[in-house]
Amino acid sequence: MILTVSNTKGGVGKTNTAIHIAGYLQHLKPTILIDSDAVRASFKWSKRGKLPFTVVDERQQAKAMRENTYGHIVIDTEGGLAAEPMRELATGCDLLVIPAVPEATATDGLLHTLQILEPVKGKARYRVLLNRVRHNRRKQAEDLRAALVSMGVPMFNAEIPDLAAFDKASGEGVLVSDTEHENARRAWECFEELGKEIETYVKQ
Repeated sequence: MILTVSNTKGGVGKTNTAIHIAGYLQHLKPTILIDSDAVRASFKWSKRGKLPFTVVDERQQAKAMRENTYGHIVIDTEGGLAAEPMRELATGCDLLVIPAVPEATATDGLLHTLQILEPVKGKARYRVLLNRVRHNRRKQAEDLRAALVSMGVPMFNAEIPDLAAFDKASGEGVLVSDTEHENARRAWECFEELGKEIETYVKQ
């Protein structure tokens, strides 16, 4: 399976999403995460500690793919992609995951992304993931979900909360399931729920 994590709006938690989706998929089949963001956030995360899957940047991609066989490929893209590259990504993968933070500015970016994808709606498989949801802003998340559903936008039922455990995991260079934090278990369970949804959706 080829899974891409992207949004034209930056700052929506793409890297955290890509890292933990790859972590879930690694339990199923060997997984590689390709970091195509100029910041190389996923690659740097992996270098701070140890992740259970392979992380490479675009320059290392060909060599890594030649040396190993991977059952799953996760692509962490850069923010601010132009319309055509975004459409190419969407139609060139099995599933495009679009992280969306339920805040006004981020929602504007999400709507722009969805507008870009409209011409390839019948060819692309994508779903929106409510990400970095704050416990004190549940109403915003609920309102955004309701609005997107009314527009016919495909969405994951799972939501990823905004938890300090993810920051700790990033700093240590590990999955949130491998860090010691009071919210680590809850954080990982959210990605397990998301991973199961991805499995079901791709098999349809």
